[in-house]
This record gives sequence, structure tokens and C-alpha cells, in this order.
Amino acid sequence: MRGPQSRLKRFIPNVVLKKINKNFIPLPGEVRLGDLDRTSPLSKQFGYDRGGPVDRYYIENFLERHRGLIKGRVLEIGDNEYTLRYGGANVQQSDILHINDRNPKATFIGDLSNAPILPDNTFDCVVLTQTLHLIFNHLQALQTCYRVLKPGGTLLLTVPGISHIDQGEWKDIWLWSYTQSSIKRMLSEMFLKENIETQVHGNVLVATAFLYGMGLPELKKSQMDETDPHYQVIITASAMKS
Repeated sequence: MRGPQSRLKRFIPNVVLKKINKNFIPLPGEVRLGDLDRTSPLSKQFGYDRGGPVDRYYIENFLERHRGLIKGRVLEIGDNEYTLRYGGANVQQSDILHINDRNPKATFIGDLSNAPILPDNTFDCVVLTQTLHLIFNHLQALQTCYRVLKPGGTLLLTVPGISHIDQGEWKDIWLWSYTQSSIKRMLSEMFLKENIETQVHGNVLVATAFLYGMGLPELKKSQMDETDPHYQVIITASAMKS
């Protein structure tokens, strides 16, 4: 015998039932996929061609909340866009570590996981966004961050959780995806646990939209701000050196 939801569904379409009850769940076989009923994404460019990547919302909000820590001498990997945007006048010296000499503004050239060129106890802040997953020896890279930070300095870290895998420039070096637990475990290898703060961002809708390549303008702020730890799209962490 079919239940009351099934009998009601005979007369009212899913879209109406969802408006009546936001927790409405269609019965098996009655899910309507609409524009997502496809095996290819809407974009393979992380949403850059649809208004901007969904995940950048979390990364940039994280840096905005911690802009007060981006000060003094700051090291960023690849370029210093975020250092200048969020540190501004609080930054006395901005350094860039680049894996090769393609960035003429780089002040250090080398691999973060093996970087003797970086001096010990030097930086007030290390900005490491969406980079750790491209480094095979990622634990050693975090150890370098700890080594080069001044006592009281902070590592600001963001990493991907749920994501499609780039098949362009980063194809051969996209090596890892993370969870909040794995990041906590890795950071606790060198930072004191009480000096580590991690947060997850995303939900099933955001994860789905990101995988399909939808752009940030295609989602509502209320949808972006709802967090479900089952669907960790981005993990952010701040870790202070004692």
C-alpha cells in the first residue's frame, strides 16, 4: 500500500511540494534531474566561464575573516595576490615562493616540500591556498611552513575536498584531496592542537554545483552558507606557531 506522500504526489508536482515543505524528498523513481540529467558537466573550467568558481567563495571569505593575521613579512606561494588584497598596508614585506622562474616577481624559487632557501623563523604569515594538493610530499611542505614561521606567526591554509580533477595544466601533479580530519592530523604533526583551527565548507547542493561546473552567481548566498560536514568542498585551517 502506498503512503500519503505518494497519494499526494499523484496530484501535485515535485516543485510545488518542495515549496510547501523544504524537507520534501521525492520517492524512488520520482526524482526529477532537470538540467543535471547528463553525464557531462556544464563546464570543465571550474566555473570560471560561468561567473567564477564556487569554491573561491569559501577561500576568499576565510582570508577576509583572517585579514588581521596577514601582516608583517608574508610568504605566499605562486603569487602574492591574496597577500596584497587582504594584508594591504599591514604587510611590510611580501615574498613569493614559486616552483620555477616563470613568475619574475618571485623572491624565492623552489619546492615548498624541500626549500632550504627559505630562512627559519622569518615570516609572520604564510598564505597557502589551493596548493598543498599539488605537492607529493605534502607533509614535508607543512613542516617547511612551520619552520619558516616566526614564533606567533600563522599559516593560513585552504585545500580541496570534493572537486573535479583538472586535466589541463595541473593534470599530472593533482595528487591529493582532503578531509577536515586529515588536515587536523597533518597539522598536529608540528603545530600544537590548541593552536589549530579548522573548518569545513559546503553541502550536497554546493558539491553538486561545483562538480557540474556551475558558477558562483548561479547559487544563492543562503545556499552557499549552509554547511553539511558530509560534503566537504573546501577545508580551511589556521595554525599558529608557538
